[in-house]
Amino acid sequence: MASVMTMCATARNAATFARRSIATRALSSTTWHALAPARAQPQASTSRPKTPASAKFSSASTSPDEEDKKKKPLQKPRNEAIPYRFVRLVNPETGALDPPAALKEILARVDRKRQYLELVVDTPEPIVKFINVKDLYNRHKAKRVQQVLARAPVEKEVQLTWGVDSGDLAYKLRKARSELKNGRRVLLVFAPKNGQARPAPEEQTKIVEEALRLLEDVGRERKQRDVQKDITALFLEPIQMKQVHELQWAYSGDELWTGLKGVLKALRQGQRVDVVFALPPPPKAAKDDPTLRDKVVTPDLVKERFVAAIHQLTELGREWKARDSRKAAVTVHLEPIEEPTSRV
Repeated sequence: MASVMTMCATARNAATFARRSIATRALSSTTWHALAPARAQPQASTSRPKTPASAKFSSASTSPDEEDKKKKPLQKPRNEAIPYRFVRLVNPETGALDPPAALKEILARVDRKRQYLELVVDTPEPIVKFINVKDLYNRHKAKRVQQVLARAPVEKEVQLTWGVDSGDLAYKLRKARSELKNGRRVLLVFAPKNGQARPAPEEQTKIVEEALRLLEDVGRERKQRDVQKDITALFLEPIQMKQVHELQWAYSGDELWTGLKGVLKALRQGQRVDVVFALPPPPKAAKDDPTLRDKVVTPDLVKERFVAAIHQLTELGREWKARDSRKAAVTVHLEPIEEPTSRV
């Protein structure tokens, strides 16, 4: 009887174990994860994350505007580089937009020796335009000359006292003369000095007129003088305004640079001249713009002719300040060579 009871108990235990095993297998992996004991999670840091030093410097040195500039192409797409099959052309005669047309058809109309096709904008639709190489060059030329002419003359102040002795007066006037010869305006101020007797108005006028006489070959009054009690201010400007000559590369003829003879003539006449050497495009420029193929010149030949031109110019003039060197032009500042004078 006991053995029978034992067997029954064993059977009940086996059945219970089987039922538990089936239930266990029915649990999904998600349920296991839900029932599993939670693992310790790292505490969220309340401090600000450290920024690497390199990131700090990069973020500080690069502004959004600079990033946009880096993304923008240096040159607008031209001719076959335009990435659109259909475009709208700015009509060269009316300036209005033509209906959409195939890019290949428009490229067939381009005179490669005189013009190129450029993508003006690409949104909301691609628009192209014929660019005349000569007109573009003339606009750049006018812009360069205007930049040279637009430089506002700098006004320098030279102060004198009524009781200045002849030696100091000569030094002060030499300084004013130098500024006027360099094309700068001069503010010449006569004022009293503490502890010195003030000359009579008639004597003050004589001193002012004598100073003007000594500077009359290089400067003149540009507006009415300012006369107050014991103080007189003269507003002087240079008599000879400098000329600006732009020299082009001479592809033919006997000149090294087109316009060089005009500069030599101006120096012989005693004129101050700013000479702008417009540099021809280098050979690598033709890779980006085939229309420049007939205009490119090797840098060695450009340098050779530039040195030869400077040699001719410095026989009549001298460079009075450093050259302005840019990518497409070099500006040389010349003044005529003068014999020493007996003036102050």
